[in-house]
Formats: sequence, C-alpha cells, structure tokens
Amino acid sequence: MRFQPRDHSWRLFARLGRLEETMPSDAQKLDCSELPPPPVPADIDLRSYCWMKLDLSRLHSSDFIHLASNEEFGSAVKLWTESMRQVPAGSLPNDDKILACLAGYRGSPRRWMKVRTIALHGFSLCSDGRLYHPVLAEMVLVAWGNKTQQPTSSPSDPRAKDRERLRRWRAAQRAKHENAQSNRTEEAHYSTQADETAETFQDRFTETFPETAETFHRKEREGEKRERRNVNNVSETADETFQETPSPEPSQMPTATREGTLCKKLRALGVRAAPHMVVVQEMCARHSDEHILAAAEIALEKKGSGIHVGYIAAMLKDPGRSSVKGAKNKPAAGPPNRSLLPPVAVAESHFIAL
Repeated sequence: MRFQPRDHSWRLFARLGRLEETMPSDAQKLDCSELPPPPVPADIDLRSYCWMKLDLSRLHSSDFIHLASNEEFGSAVKLWTESMRQVPAGSLPNDDKILACLAGYRGSPRRWMKVRTIALHGFSLCSDGRLYHPVLAEMVLVAWGNKTQQPTSSPSDPRAKDRERLRRWRAAQRAKHENAQSNRTEEAHYSTQADETAETFQDRFTETFPETAETFHRKEREGEKRERRNVNNVSETADETFQETPSPEPSQMPTATREGTLCKKLRALGVRAAPHMVVVQEMCARHSDEHILAAAEIALEKKGSGIHVGYIAAMLKDPGRSSVKGAKNKPAAGPPNRSLLPPVAVAESHFIAL
C-alpha cells in the first residue's frame, strides 16, 4: 500500500480567510466628509486613450525611486496605469481586495500587504472615498485638455480633415447668412423710421404753414416747367445749327507719282525699293521705266529675288565692260544688252532615274 501525503491545503485557505477578515472593506471605511475634495472632476474619462505621459526626470529625482524595491516599483507602475483607466481618471478605489487584483496579487493578500505602503506612495484619500495622486492628477488634466481640443474623429480616419474643414465652412456660411439677415433687418427698420420721420415732418410742416407749403409746391412745379422749356429751346437751336452747317467736301485722293508706280512694279518683281529713296529718284531722272525694269529682270536672273534697288542702279551706271580698248568708261547708248552678261550657272540635278 503506497503512502499518500495528507492534504494541508485547507490550512492555507483558512489563513487566507482570516487575513481577508482583517483587511479593510467598504463597511470599515472612515468618514470622508472632512477630507479634501478630489483634484480631478468626476466626469473625466480617459479610457479611450491608449498612452500615458510619464516624466522620467521627475520620476528619477523623487524619493519613491530610492525607497521602492523592484517588486514594489512594478506594483506601483501597474497601479498608475490602472488609475488612468478608472472613472474619474487618475483615481483608485479604497479597497485592498480590488487594489491587490489591480497590482497583480490576486489570491496573494499577504504579498500585497507587504508592498502596499510603497506601492501607494503619494496616494491620498479624498472626500469622494477614492485615492488620488497629485502627479497623476496633473497628467490627467493635461490629457483631458488636449482631448477636448482635438476633433471627435480618430486621427487615422483619412476623411477626418475634410469633414472638419466642411464643418468649419458650414459654420462660417451660417454665421455670414445670419449677419446678412440681421443687417437687412436693421436697414429695413432704419428706412421705415426715415420714411415715417419724413412723412411726419411734411405733415407737421403742412399743418403749421399751409400757405408756405402750397407756395413751395407751386414754385417747384414752375421751376420744372422752366427747365423743360430751356431744354426744348436748346434742342431746337442745335437742330438748326446742324442743318445749316454744310457738309465738308470729300478730300481728294493724292495722285500717284512716277517713283511710286515704279517702286510698286519693282516690289512685284522682288526688288526692295521705296519712292523716298534717293537712288530711286536718281534712276527716274536719268532712265526710263522700261530701261529700269529690264535691268531689274537681268539682276533677278543673276542674284535672285530680294535684291536692293541700289544693285540695279549700279548696273545702270556700269552696264558691262566692253572688250574694245577705250570703251571702258563710255555710257551705254540703250538698255543693257543681255548678251554681254555671263550665262547663269545651273547646278546639275541630283535625281537618279530608276
């Protein structure tokens, strides 16, 4: 028969039961009416926040970092993070059973009682019956202020900025419409008051001075008739003046000159010429039009279109050198002779017969 050890677990559960009886419960809480008010409003809820701002320089310069062991430090950090998920944020319930569970000591009340003092370092009981830490309260108020200033939509939403921009535009349009409507209402009110004031003044003036009012209206009508008569007289006088004034005779067109006609013909051939040029006037004085046009045709065959009229004048002055001695500087008796000009060189064709 094998030996079976006795089960002593009942002793452990008995000890836990006696320890839980010694731990303070909700019924054993003190009167909190004389305690200070909580540093955080009761409606602050930061459970939608997934981060917590921690000032490391402030933490490492505090007394807590030197007093706490590794286990106590871990328990305190767990309680800090759990306090940010409570309502109101930054607070903890005043119940050791709940605090032990939050700190990671579920079912180990003896271990929790060993680290309780340092883990709750800085926490104090307030009038609402909850524990608050002053540093955590500052962090909660800053986070709550940032949350109220941000838009309601999440930053990961790609259309959040568009909706926020549309909301602001609609608000601006609504305010603009309301301002315009109020301005129209004020203008209508002022115009009504002005009309009533004018009518009231006219009625009072007529009642007080009836003869003066009638005289004023009669003089006003006479002045209008006089102005209308003056306008009619002026219009009649203007009509008579315009009818008697003779219409000017049409100006005669300037007659065409010989230089202008010659330049037109030269430009038609492709020669640059103008009537005001001295070269053109000298050619017209010395040579006939047929002579000049013949020289222009020879120059165009030799140089191509776009030549200046001075080139033709030079040809007329020196039409060609004669092969006879002594005939170098003699003027030509007639128009230029085409036989004296060298033949125009024509390039060979680059096309190949297939």
